[in-house]
Amino acid sequence: MNSELQKLVASAKLSSTDAEKLSKLEPGTACQHKSWGLGKIAEWDLLGDRLIIDFETKAGHPMKLSFAADSLVPLADDHILSRRINDLPALQKMAKEDPAGLVELALKSSESKLYLDALEKLLTPKIVGTGEYKKWWENAKKELKTSRHIVVPTKRADPLVLRAQDQKAGEIMVRNFLGSRELRGKLAAMAAIIKDLDLFENPAKELQPVFLDVTHMARKSWKLQPRETIQLVLLREEVREADSVKANIEHESPISVAEMMRDLRGQLADIANALPSALLGRFYRELPVAFPEGEWVKDALGHLTRTGGRAVDEITAVLDTNDSLDVLTEFLKKAVRNRTLSTDLLIWIARERKGLAESVFDMDLGNAIISALEDDHVAGGPKKTARLYDAFADDKTLVGEMVADAADQDLKLFAKRILNSPVFDELTRRSLMGKIIKSRPEMEKMMEENAEAQRDTSLIVSWESLERKKKELDDITTVQIPQNKKDIQIAREYGDLRENFEYKSARQQQAVLLRMQSKIERELRNAQGTDFADVGTDQVSIGNVVDIIDNATGEKETFTILGAWDGDPEKNIISYLSETAKVLIGKVVGDEADLPADTAHGSRKVKIAAIRPYKV
Repeated sequence: MNSELQKLVASAKLSSTDAEKLSKLEPGTACQHKSWGLGKIAEWDLLGDRLIIDFETKAGHPMKLSFAADSLVPLADDHILSRRINDLPALQKMAKEDPAGLVELALKSSESKLYLDALEKLLTPKIVGTGEYKKWWENAKKELKTSRHIVVPTKRADPLVLRAQDQKAGEIMVRNFLGSRELRGKLAAMAAIIKDLDLFENPAKELQPVFLDVTHMARKSWKLQPRETIQLVLLREEVREADSVKANIEHESPISVAEMMRDLRGQLADIANALPSALLGRFYRELPVAFPEGEWVKDALGHLTRTGGRAVDEITAVLDTNDSLDVLTEFLKKAVRNRTLSTDLLIWIARERKGLAESVFDMDLGNAIISALEDDHVAGGPKKTARLYDAFADDKTLVGEMVADAADQDLKLFAKRILNSPVFDELTRRSLMGKIIKSRPEMEKMMEENAEAQRDTSLIVSWESLERKKKELDDITTVQIPQNKKDIQIAREYGDLRENFEYKSARQQQAVLLRMQSKIERELRNAQGTDFADVGTDQVSIGNVVDIIDNATGEKETFTILGAWDGDPEKNIISYLSETAKVLIGKVVGDEADLPADTAHGSRKVKIAAIRPYKV
């Protein structure tokens, strides 16, 4: 004890307890006060019964001896705060050049354990600027990966830990896992193992006790805590299948996810909703293992409307990988028509419009999206469709691609629906209409009050061509698509899918067939059959035979104008949608017209000689 302090104790001016404390607060010592913060003892004024402390926030602050003894905490010279107040530039340099070393210093100054929030508070704003901290910490984490004696938590709620250099990281992680008695603790310990799997010297051997413990724990708890148990087993499989492990469990057959799925079938969608997104792919890849083909596909489709987010991506990927894209397509078509799709599934279709959902993507999806937005709007309360709204309104090409092949009448109704829907503000309405007009310029007049569509509003076809189209659809649906699925399954058996030409070819053909199927279905929905009876002959119209005379050559030619699918060039039968028909329709006998010529950019002038009714 300092001799001057001993004199004060001897004269009863200071208690021996306070003197012991003050002896650790000699001038130059860094100290901490709960209110004033970090400071350094500047001088003793024992005769004046006070210490003078230079706090970071206030220099030359006096404090009575007894109060200082009780309220000041001395800091060791190697403590990070001592170094901060004595040589701040050196710490700032360390932060830039050796961030991992700075973290280790902070841990040594905090009894080897420090929560991330506390680390940030310790370092900012003096050592690392507040605005720079986030980027600094990301760089520090990268360096800490090579510092095996420092454990970086996977969750912000867990602490950083400094462990002894002579401890083996793998042994510690295995001990932590086996020492956890509750499932939540084991899940956290398993997540740490996955994160630092590279720290094991011989993971296949060292992790055997963990694998056996998971099996034991799972058999005991999977009926009581199914979500946590399935998650633990999924994590075990992540570890077992890692390249550095590839381990089998010794002496005991492991319980499998598929086994649990069969017993928990009715709860699987709810379990999936509670799983971390990183495990959903592995979870859904177990469905085909757990159930026969027809059953697992049905379950997977059921999950599509009961789950969301990442689950939608994983379920559709599993269906595609297992050659069930045709079933998925049919399911989505019905769900779009019945307006039973979830927000996440609608977003997925929009996102996959050039991928897995290509054959489902059309303007009917747009109507389904607007219906979902309007239902949410009417329901009031917290909005559930904000992401869907953003995806529909902000995507630069979505709406334009959606209406590109739409029938005129359907497009007119769709545009009016956008203009009248309460879910869109005026700016958004104009933006959406601009995208429609960019894709379909003829719809520009929809922006004007009481505007009408400029072309016919239905697809006129003959009864014969309508029947042919229906037979074509039936052949694709009942013959070609099932045969293609068999071809895919046969080709799959040929070996490695990455080098399997037959498999790739069959899958490409599947995509073509599904697109054709959807296209014909849309066409049939808009088709209007007719026999062209009672068609007038006062002017050229659909169902007329038209005689024309070429003004330049005097040659006579005859065109028969019929339905959209009736074209037969050899018989001079043309569709009313052809360029030649568009020029002729509306003309009367004696009128002249400029018909497209055989040359690329030319035309020829003809005269309407006669108009007759078409007869079958």
